[in-house]
Amino acid sequence: MANPRYDVCIIGGGPGALTALSAVLEPYSLDQLSDGQAARAATALRGSRPRPPRVCVVDPEPWLSTWKSRFKALEIEWLRSPATAHPDAFDAFSLRGFAHSHGREAELYDSGAGRGKGVRSLIEVSSGAWSLPTNALFQDFCDELARRLPHEFFQARATDVGGSDGDFVVELDTGAQLEASAVIMALGVPGPPLMPATLAGLPERLAFHTDWNGGAGLAALAPGERVLVIGGGLSAVQTAQLAHRRGCRVVLASRRPLTTRHFDIDVNWFDRRRTQGHLFGFLDLPAEQRLRMIRETRGGGSVPEMYMEDLRARGASGGLAVVVGEVEVLSCDGAAVQARVGESVRTFDKVVSACGHRPDCTALPILAALHRRWATPLQGGLPVLSHDAQWGGLQRLFVIGALAALQIGPDAGNLMGLRRAAQVVASALDSRGWLRNERSLLGNVRGNRFAALGDDSDGASDSDVESDGDASCEGGAGGKRSAASESTAESGADSDGDASSAGGVRSKRSAASE
Repeated sequence: MANPRYDVCIIGGGPGALTALSAVLEPYSLDQLSDGQAARAATALRGSRPRPPRVCVVDPEPWLSTWKSRFKALEIEWLRSPATAHPDAFDAFSLRGFAHSHGREAELYDSGAGRGKGVRSLIEVSSGAWSLPTNALFQDFCDELARRLPHEFFQARATDVGGSDGDFVVELDTGAQLEASAVIMALGVPGPPLMPATLAGLPERLAFHTDWNGGAGLAALAPGERVLVIGGGLSAVQTAQLAHRRGCRVVLASRRPLTTRHFDIDVNWFDRRRTQGHLFGFLDLPAEQRLRMIRETRGGGSVPEMYMEDLRARGASGGLAVVVGEVEVLSCDGAAVQARVGESVRTFDKVVSACGHRPDCTALPILAALHRRWATPLQGGLPVLSHDAQWGGLQRLFVIGALAALQIGPDAGNLMGLRRAAQVVASALDSRGWLRNERSLLGNVRGNRFAALGDDSDGASDSDVESDGDASCEGGAGGKRSAASESTAESGADSDGDASSAGGVRSKRSAASE
């Protein structure tokens, strides 16, 4: 019996994989078109619908299972990223539209991120699209998006990718094989959980990573326990807050003073008027300098003001202390850990590492196998990909997520970077090639990967912003349907291609869902 054959196979089941699915299925993206271009694209699509690619997704768990378990384990209510950063590649404003159409506007919070002088004139800011969504709203949005985008989901683990470029064979742990013309690796974290060396040899029940056993260690925190949390970013603060809510006595240890910032990287990276310039400059650097720039730009993690206010209040109430300094484990009797934290020696019942993940693609079995078959240069544990995020000199094997940071930028692992990377891959796959075949359709739309880096044309609405794409790392669909959908085309869309709106929020449906 022949193996199933697909145009695209996506390996992964998190936000990155969902973003890639949306990007390769959508015939165009409003993020990259002016209003006039979008209207012409919608009109052309009604008379010349391109054949959608046949896509499969492979992951051991259902959609977003890891994301959901991490956010649940840390009891995270609000995303760090604004409502324009999400997996719907068709329209950056669709999460806000989803909230409006479901009467959930109260689940959008104005954190003040757009009040800075340099960005407050952006349409995304003035429209409220930089508000932060609740995790519940985001998850419901993603669940709806996954339901309506056509694809086949294989709940299995991909163990290897073989074959040849453009004719890949994906091996599953069930023994099955899938054939695909293109493969997109959307694996999430860039390597194994990072545990400080001083914790080596301690029993896992006493010293564990936030991700350990699906968050079971965090779930087991009990009132009265003495808990040491190690880390200097958002997940460390969230872990300390969680332990304090559970009635634990908490010490949060960071090597440096906690830094307050709305997003993981400077807000100017999220200004669509400047993003393209930032990325051109980034890609012009050698790989080792890009790695250094990523580290400098991220700065070791930061914490939004809303979390800092809560942390200060908990500290003032007692039971939670923040210490700047190194941690050194002195002894362990099997029941508790004695450690020097800064200048003092303390005893703890539990020690939790909230230090994120160590970049090392070769520690991930499927990428180690890829590297053996199609070697690619490595820098700081990250693969050096092509500018189109292609692996090992191949044309049809792509990597997105934190592993693609050397090509996508310092935000590669977060929702903003995932969205941009997926657009780069869609461009490299020529998923929107039909647009160039429509005479006078798009006029000045660029037909290369740099169109995906940012668009400063009039009417463009893309404002990808930093997101806490991985709750375990330092940091923290759609009510719209596109004008390209059959239902919109048949139900009286306005002549400019934009469906009717309510309260200033567009409600378009994506063409891929039809």
